Amino acid sequence: MFLAAIGAGLAAPVAGRLARVATAATTAAPKRFFVLYMPHGIAPEHYNPRIVGGDPSNFALDQTNVSILGPLEPYKSYVNVYQGFQYVGVGDTHTGIVNCLSGYGGTDLTTSRTSVEHVIGKAIGANPLILGACSHLPFGLDNNGMLFWDGTAVDPEKSPVKAADKLFGGAGLPPAPVSADVQLRKDLLALTATDIQELQKTLTGLTREQTKLQAHLQAISDLQTDSNLGASVSSCSAKPLLPSVEAVRAASTGLIVDPNGGNDYFYQEKNFPLILQAQMEVITQAIICNAAPVIGLMPMFATCDFDFTFAGAPGSHHNTLSHTSPQWADGAQYNSPITVDNYKAATRASFAKAQLWFAQQLVKNIVSVLATTDDPAAPGTKVLDNTLIYWMSEIGDGQNHTRVSEIEFPQVPAHLPLVTIGKCGGAIKSGQVVQFPIGDVSNAPKLNRPATDLYLTMARAMGAGTATFPGTTGPVTEVLS
Repeated sequence: MFLAAIGAGLAAPVAGRLARVATAATTAAPKRFFVLYMPHGIAPEHYNPRIVGGDPSNFALDQTNVSILGPLEPYKSYVNVYQGFQYVGVGDTHTGIVNCLSGYGGTDLTTSRTSVEHVIGKAIGANPLILGACSHLPFGLDNNGMLFWDGTAVDPEKSPVKAADKLFGGAGLPPAPVSADVQLRKDLLALTATDIQELQKTLTGLTREQTKLQAHLQAISDLQTDSNLGASVSSCSAKPLLPSVEAVRAASTGLIVDPNGGNDYFYQEKNFPLILQAQMEVITQAIICNAAPVIGLMPMFATCDFDFTFAGAPGSHHNTLSHTSPQWADGAQYNSPITVDNYKAATRASFAKAQLWFAQQLVKNIVSVLATTDDPAAPGTKVLDNTLIYWMSEIGDGQNHTRVSEIEFPQVPAHLPLVTIGKCGGAIKSGQVVQFPIGDVSNAPKLNRPATDLYLTMARAMGAGTATFPGTTGPVTEVLS
């Protein structure tokens, strides 16, 4: 194989890498898992997918008023929306943040518990990267910020600069290690179309090696004819470009003046949008480079009251926007059809716009990039093909603080906002609304499935077959390939 590559005109180092990659045993694509928290729930009349003809695989995400899920519509084939789940155990309003990701039933802060990302991380031998944009008050971690647990509550890393330097190397730090497969990809990008054609001819007859190289060569050929090459290709052979991180670095230098007095740059309301964007930038590149296969991100703590005027939703996020009471639509009755149309759309439009902003940031900074970037570690696939994003909140209806999926008065279906995005290396069957029975508030807890069933499902998809969670009834087989 090495001699054939030399005969095609490749330099010895490139030929060596080509031979090693082509003759190596085939390995499965690496999988990545990312949990994104959105505080304060949703307004169901601006969230629920529109299902056509009762077919859960035929649905629209952008036809429900403000449509909080609307930005995901172009990537619908990667999306699952889960309905009919509940958080089991106690939890009054937002205090349930301390148990919603673990399945532990109490809200005390002393009992050991482990949330889903750490359960998966332990099972696959990965140390989770936990980030937080204003994830607790400046004076320290309290119960409103205790979303992630590893026995005890995990304090998220507030600085995307520190996270990026650790993952990719900063000033005076070594760059992240580069795999031979990634370096080969970089080498092949330097070849011309003619070079690639000649290489393919030279390899004719080496059936096993030629087959394994075909994905590499075709991907390179496609990339070289792509006018957006610079925008769509990420290489892990060097520190990625992180403009938002560098903007935070420049803006925050010397401004962590009085952390206990509220002057810390990383907890100031005006800096929140840029900090979150920078953290998402780090997460995207960490996923692409497989530098952090398990990640959690907590934007804002559970009762954070930032003014969301910047998102087109004037008002404080917690007290004003999320606590807006719904108003019945004209003619809506207790026995009206079960539809979101029984609430007036205008009443909670501002709250919906605030939650829509989180969806827009997720899609712009992470989903759209992963969906269009070739996976450096799995040629022939996109990064999102091998990733599983779990987007959730600690409650359902923002005003009613529901922890179950139920029929509200009048007939409006309200579900916990639980969404997965990605195929997890083919382990997840996506592109569907996954529905389980709901009822009114009195019987909904008897009908709902525990959220831990979904956690068990995601763990199985990630290859964490030994993972367990409290109160499970079994994995959601409808989404497991």
